[in-house]
Amino acid sequence: MKCVLVALLLAIGMAGSALAAPADVETRRLLARAVSTASPLQLDSQDRQWLQQRKVLLLGSSRPDYPPFEINISPTDYEGLSADYAGLIAELLGIPVEIRRFPSRHAAIAALRDGQIDLLGSSNGFEAADAQLSLSQPYADDLPVIVTREGRTLKNDTDLTDLRLGMVDHYLPSETVRSLYPKAQLSLYRSTLAGLAAVETGEVDAYLGDAISTDFLIGKSYQGTVKIDHFCRGPAGTFSFALANDNPRLRRLIDMALARITESERLNILRRWTSGNTSLLLERHLSALTAEEQAWIDQNPTVSVPVDAALAPLTFNDAQQQPSGITIDLLKQITLRTGLTFKLIERNAVQTMIEQVARGEAQMIGALGYGAQRQTQLRYTRPYLVSPRVLVTRSQAPWPPQSRGLEGQRIALLRGSPLRAEVQRQHPKAVLVEVNNPLGLMEAVANGNADVAYSSHINAKYYITHVFKDQLRIATVLGDDPATAAFAVAPDQPQLQAILDKALLSIPPEELDQLINRWRISTMVSDSPWRNYRTLALQVLVLSALLLAGVVFWNSYLRKLINQRTDAQRALQAQLALSRGLLEQLRQAKDDAERASHTKSTFLATMSHEIRTPMNAVIGLLELALEDSRKGRCDTQALQTAHDSAVDLLGLIGDILDISRIESGHMTLQPEATDLVELVRSALRVFDGNARVKGLRLHCLLPEGPVWVLADALRIKQILSNLLSNAIKFTDRGEVHVSLSVEPVTAGSSVQVQLCVHDTGIGIGSADQARLFSAFAQADGPRARQGAGLGLVISRTLANLMGGALNLQSVEGVGTKVSVELQLPTCHAPTPVEHAAPSQGGESGPLNILVVDDYPANLLLLEKQLNTLGHRVTLAENGQAALALWQAERFDLVITDCSMPIMDGHQLARSIRMQEHEMALPACTILGITANAQTQEHERCLASGMDDCLFKPVGLSALKAHLPQGQATSITPQPKTSGLNLNELHHLTQNDDQLVRRLLQQLSQSASEDLAALRGLGSQPDSDAVRAVVHRIKGGAKMLKVRGVVKDCEAIEQAQARGVPTDVLRLQLETSLQTLQRELSDALSAIATSN
Repeated sequence: MKCVLVALLLAIGMAGSALAAPADVETRRLLARAVSTASPLQLDSQDRQWLQQRKVLLLGSSRPDYPPFEINISPTDYEGLSADYAGLIAELLGIPVEIRRFPSRHAAIAALRDGQIDLLGSSNGFEAADAQLSLSQPYADDLPVIVTREGRTLKNDTDLTDLRLGMVDHYLPSETVRSLYPKAQLSLYRSTLAGLAAVETGEVDAYLGDAISTDFLIGKSYQGTVKIDHFCRGPAGTFSFALANDNPRLRRLIDMALARITESERLNILRRWTSGNTSLLLERHLSALTAEEQAWIDQNPTVSVPVDAALAPLTFNDAQQQPSGITIDLLKQITLRTGLTFKLIERNAVQTMIEQVARGEAQMIGALGYGAQRQTQLRYTRPYLVSPRVLVTRSQAPWPPQSRGLEGQRIALLRGSPLRAEVQRQHPKAVLVEVNNPLGLMEAVANGNADVAYSSHINAKYYITHVFKDQLRIATVLGDDPATAAFAVAPDQPQLQAILDKALLSIPPEELDQLINRWRISTMVSDSPWRNYRTLALQVLVLSALLLAGVVFWNSYLRKLINQRTDAQRALQAQLALSRGLLEQLRQAKDDAERASHTKSTFLATMSHEIRTPMNAVIGLLELALEDSRKGRCDTQALQTAHDSAVDLLGLIGDILDISRIESGHMTLQPEATDLVELVRSALRVFDGNARVKGLRLHCLLPEGPVWVLADALRIKQILSNLLSNAIKFTDRGEVHVSLSVEPVTAGSSVQVQLCVHDTGIGIGSADQARLFSAFAQADGPRARQGAGLGLVISRTLANLMGGALNLQSVEGVGTKVSVELQLPTCHAPTPVEHAAPSQGGESGPLNILVVDDYPANLLLLEKQLNTLGHRVTLAENGQAALALWQAERFDLVITDCSMPIMDGHQLARSIRMQEHEMALPACTILGITANAQTQEHERCLASGMDDCLFKPVGLSALKAHLPQGQATSITPQPKTSGLNLNELHHLTQNDDQLVRRLLQQLSQSASEDLAALRGLGSQPDSDAVRAVVHRIKGGAKMLKVRGVVKDCEAIEQAQARGVPTDVLRLQLETSLQTLQRELSDALSAIATSN
């Protein structure tokens, strides 16, 4: 409720003051992500009255941004760390805050002095130096830091002599900076981003800025190129809100609001707008260093540290031979906190490092375990790593040993290890094998020089994983006291010990754990063959010498062994390759199954919502209509709304089927001769009423005259309908403009078509435009639930299937333009089909219709629909009963459900067509009706002999459009044509009558042969034989463009591909061939007469 109140206050404030901003000042909306957990301030009546008179607080900002304090990347919003605090102040004081963004920081400060704004965020010592301004209580720390390029380090106490120093022009007063670094060359920049870029490119040597913004931008844009080198030696400051001195009441109220913000809220805001180094930003210094400790740092700025490159993951050399590891990262953290630099000296043994520190050749050891004897030689810091002690054995070695445990075993230990005395006490008969470093422990066991090795878990796990995989394993954990790692210094260096302890204490435990865990899974150390495989190499050399000496005597025997070994290795490699392949297949199958499961879950969840929403309206409104009907009332509005919801649901199901066909690759196009101009006009006629209802103007710009192309008219109209529907739906005022442009392509046989729909609606934000072309995705906003989000996906996919593209351009609040570009082949206008003249009786008379369905509700619905249309109806509940009625009575039309018991609709249609053929009866119209709205089902209906197929639900208009026209039972059916086009034949032969006559004679002979071959197939022919005959007939028919015969041939081929019976289709092809023979005979007679 608080958020709603604040939003309303902000909206009222913006509405009241939007006109007051100068032309060069932007008005922005406050976007605050923090919500206060405290109740609003209890103000006295004078303060409340004063705030009510103010109505709104004006907060100043400036260009360019000062992230993360002030961010204006959105065209309308002001966000960031300062914005979050401003939002909390608005919530606690109960007054909206409006943003004024000025062209520069200096302009914003001038506006604050002049009273154009009330307060200015992200203010520090720069604004405090202005005598006319004062600062509120602080809300963030201002810790000055020095930034340099990666690889360059400056001393903490350096005065930057002769160095080029960059800084934002409004961060600190120039006089303050020059007093800190008098010998530096100061360059000013407008933004932190520009200053860091100058460091990266070498334009300046260092950059001075606050820790929060600097760390934020380094993490965002300059990771790996620049770094925070050290904290500035100047005093720390704070960030506050700046106010004019003549406004003490507002300052007091701002201070009261800031005081109510809890520490947890402040920490959450800081974490939201920092890169994760929160501890670094909250604490600038360590626990206070003593004067002696600070003096020690000043006298010893560089500390020498011996490290062992075989102590991974604590210390090792990476692929570039640079020191890396947990200890190295810790030393970098200490450098940042203390200013100390560390000189690393590589050594290959722990004992050597201890001796070097004892002799004063080095000042500290980077990683060393605790030991009572060592504490007399060294001073230890607090440990920074704890790891269990483990026992390492070979992978094949049994554990525990079956006989006497470790008695008599060879145990590998680090030379000088504190565990030596304890191991000797517990296992007096064991043989101790001393090595220099943890890698030597692993090598001793792997090479057989030792049976087991004492090691820390972190060292053992690392080397077993990366070097000795399948060779060594961790057998058990030893005791309850874990191994530790700490820094160790010489006994005469207590100040260094204290400094290191304080530095370690300043690193929070979670940050230390994150640093250590990163190296637990880090990449392997540098692959130094001699260091890693020195012992193995020596063994290979000795074995090679022995083999060379014995080859003279055992040549043939060794060759046999070598051959056997080679065969075994090949067999093993083949087996391993097979195993890897099987594992990869298993992983791929698992991923595919998980993706399928996720897709299914997403689809079901979406469909559950999209289907239940209109279904809820249908059921609820029909229930209310039933209640009204019992009371003698008729709620027409409820019925109309229920009908509209059902139509929307049907459209959704159609879109789902289109998406299913698209994703399964079954979406196909049906090109035909299409007049684009008339197609666009017909679509506009459909939507003209919708536009008029909303008061919209629907304009169009079309070419003059028809434009005939070869294209799928249904799919083009579907695209245009989707675009028009969206345009009208999301436009409340203005107009929708449709344009069609057609340009010929250079080749001349095709045209470039551009179809545009341009509206003045609500528009689409840039962030939402990319998501709109994903299934079920919609733009955010108050109309996000208007539709399922499938229209644009289907439209773009259909455009791509046609070899074109769909492009969207939109500006939020202005409108949207969607253009479809297609390259389509041109064609001639089709020859008009001559229809029989309508009967003189005027309107068509009633038809005698047989309706077949096994579901009583469907029978009742169809009966009432057909009675409403004025036709006689006979009902049958299955195909067998319907066939008996058809045999006993003449029907003009049969409407049958496709799926029924006893005899389904397909069997009924085939039986009727067979009997019509056998008894030479005129064909009645058969319409199938089914709920399976798939292309395959429609083709199956046609293959069964039906004239057409309707998909449930079927409305009155759709049903009426598919009924035959004419008087009932007395209409003489029009003879079927073969599709022979004599005009096309004359065109091909250039009106050569002799050539036309010869072609017609040859075609007539071929038709007779084809008809004989078709009849010779029998009642149950072989599918290959049918395919061969139909292919031969189709080839000749296509050559002369006999479209009716070609269509029947293609229907048989498609039915065979889907396993559908072709008996009825073969009868239709036989009829088409007979018709073709008759038309050829008539044509030959006409030519003979004309000659």
